[in-house]
Formats: sequence, structure tokens, C-alpha cells
Amino acid sequence: MHIQTLGASGGIESREGTTAFLLAPNLLLDAGTGTQQLTPTQMACIDTVLLTHAHLDHIASLPLLIDTQYERLVEQEEALTVYALPEVIETLKRHIFNGAIWPDFSTLPSSDNAVLRFSPLTHWDSLTIPTTGGESLTITPFPVSHSVPACGYLVSDDTMKFAFSGDTGLDVTLTQSLNRLGALDCLIIECAFANHLDALAEVACHLTPDRLAALLATLESVPKALWVTHLKPNLREQISTELRHALPDTLAWSLPS
Repeated sequence: MHIQTLGASGGIESREGTTAFLLAPNLLLDAGTGTQQLTPTQMACIDTVLLTHAHLDHIASLPLLIDTQYERLVEQEEALTVYALPEVIETLKRHIFNGAIWPDFSTLPSSDNAVLRFSPLTHWDSLTIPTTGGESLTITPFPVSHSVPACGYLVSDDTMKFAFSGDTGLDVTLTQSLNRLGALDCLIIECAFANHLDALAEVACHLTPDRLAALLATLESVPKALWVTHLKPNLREQISTELRHALPDTLAWSLPS
């Protein structure tokens, strides 16, 4: 398995887009503005998208991605499948693909042959997604704690096992989920705010360096590697400094790029 970071920023900045990871040539994990790093040829390969939640920084490129592929999908009688929690799908249908903000591609060119298919997920129910490389990935959504319905994902194959938190705050839900996942080769987790914004992080259900350190202290098994994402661009340097002080020296962590 090869994880390509297309975007991992917590906001708009010139050097990096918002959350999007390419797990295989055909499989996208979240569809933030980082998706724009893909070439038209690469975009044409994507047939599956996993969404953690419906906030714009994680779904911003999804409407445009479908629009870009529309003619090809119609000609080849194919569809882009979007996996998400039922509440996330309902939000997308009501507020994005509603005919006012963007066309409802789940009914185009017809309801029976639409180019967009929504597939609802249930926490802890695993599914297998074939990749264009002839292999497959096992995907397991798990509960996290955010201000809107959201999930993280456990992704595994024969070579590695990693978890992506998506957006989350610190509470027992997150701790229980990560401990249930067991030993991880890598944990990709957010850290949106600096420590002085702890009150905001609490309300918005995000992490700070101190909150992330507290989370790691509750885990029964520390991941082999830690990727810290979703840093607010104007706080990047401060958060990075605070992470160096807060995280154990024995932990291999980095900012994905």
C-alpha cells in the first residue's frame, strides 16, 4: 500500500490543499482542495471516494471531480461511488447536490444510470475495495468525536495497517475506537489548533498538541509512526513547536507532505 498525500492542511494556503489522500489510483480518502493536485488522467482513474464527514475542507473538490468526469462516466456507463455515514450522505444531498448549489449527479443522466452513487456505511462494518493494481484494501469505519457526524477509517492490506482519524476531538469515543483497532503501522491524526486555543478546540471538537499527547497516553498500543495533519496555516509553526515539546521523544512523528 502506498499513501499519497494530496492535501493535509487545515485551511487555505498556497503550498498545500485541504484534506485528500490517494490510497490507490482509483481510491480517494476525503476530497478536499488537495484533490486538485491530480492530473486529468489521474482523476479519470478514481471510481471510489471515502468521506469522513461533510465539512467543506474535506468535500470541496467532490462536486467538481464528478463534473470533470461526467462525459466519460456516461459514455462508459460507470459511476463514482462515495462511501460515507448516512448522515453525511443526507447532508451532501440536501446542501450540495441539490440542484441549486450543484447538480444532483445521483440522478444524472437518469436515476437508473446515475454517475454518482452513494453507499452508506455503519461503524465497524468492514468492506473490501478492489484497487486498479489487482489487489484490495479492507476498510473499516470507526467512531470519532466531531461537531458533525463523522468517522475515521482503518485501512489495511497484506503489508500494512493504518488509521485515519479525520477531524476529531478528545473524548472517550476516540480513545475506545483507537484501542479497539489494536497495533497500527501508522496513525494519521489531526491537530488543528495551538495550545492557547484549547477552549476553541473543545467547542469545535479538534485537537491541540497537549490534547494529542493526552490521547496517546491513553492508548494501549502506540503506533509505529504518527502523521499529524490539519494544522491551521497561520498556526503551523507554533503547533509544530508545541508538538515537539508535547510528544514523546521515542515516537516517530512527522507532518505529511
